[in-house]
Amino acid sequence: MCHVVPFGTVSVRKSVKPRSQMEDEMHNWTLGFVGAGVMAEVMIAGLLEEGILPPQRIVASNRRAARSTELVERYGIRCSQDNLSVAAQADVLVLSVKPQTLPKILPQLSGALQPSTMVLSIIAGASSAVLTRGLGHSRIARCMPNLPCRIRKGMTVWYAPESSNPADLQRIDTILGVMGQALRVTEETHVDRATAVNGTGPAIVAEFVKSMLDAATYIGEPRNVARETVLATLAGTVEMIRQSDAHVAQLIDEVTSPGGTTSRALQVLKQGRFSAVITDSIDAAYQRTVALGGALEEKVGE
Repeated sequence: MCHVVPFGTVSVRKSVKPRSQMEDEMHNWTLGFVGAGVMAEVMIAGLLEEGILPPQRIVASNRRAARSTELVERYGIRCSQDNLSVAAQADVLVLSVKPQTLPKILPQLSGALQPSTMVLSIIAGASSAVLTRGLGHSRIARCMPNLPCRIRKGMTVWYAPESSNPADLQRIDTILGVMGQALRVTEETHVDRATAVNGTGPAIVAEFVKSMLDAATYIGEPRNVARETVLATLAGTVEMIRQSDAHVAQLIDEVTSPGGTTSRALQVLKQGRFSAVITDSIDAAYQRTVALGGALEEKVGE
């Protein structure tokens, strides 16, 4: 079941997992992965842990035999080095290869998918148009998960056409839901923007945390104390912002006294163009996503 909730200027759907429906349908479909890297494993582990699919209903292909053996021993799923075999079995097929590998994979899979198969791509920059043309297949969805999905606290933004089969939408919502929150957007271009914001965001936040830790130790705070105080401050502030209906600027004003410590600190950030640098970094990530998409368009069109 999906609920439409506000998300900036777009409409999104926030995932809610109906346990009884999932339990009724758990044995009725097969999930395939072309590419069995970290994010594929996160999905596999979550689906198995929550009992959504049994191991025999998950099949993955990977070019490295050692990786296939590792996944079979760890999860009991079926693995192969044959992409076509996996694609032929899947009701939902997740494309989880690197962008530079995609032009090699698409010709292999072209014309090999069952008409009823839903394809879910997690490949940065790969548009539905590119995937449709390269696969000769029109049932396409795209998503962009982020790093905290590894601990099932992630945010995944995904897109599928409104005309998509409801069963396909529910399956995708379920798959992505085991990694954390999942928001379905109504325009595909927002997946590219999410690649820059929530896909790249964890690295930017981690860089900020690193800088805070360095600053804390610079003024003499012990490293163990700095780690605890910085992380607790970050987590508490995020939760306070989440729970408040006020604009974040108002919350900043509430803790900023004229001539006080916070005022001095914010003034230094402004002098260093802190906000502009963050904007520039997000924009650089977005422009790179667009460039990746353009490169894929050219290669798949050849």
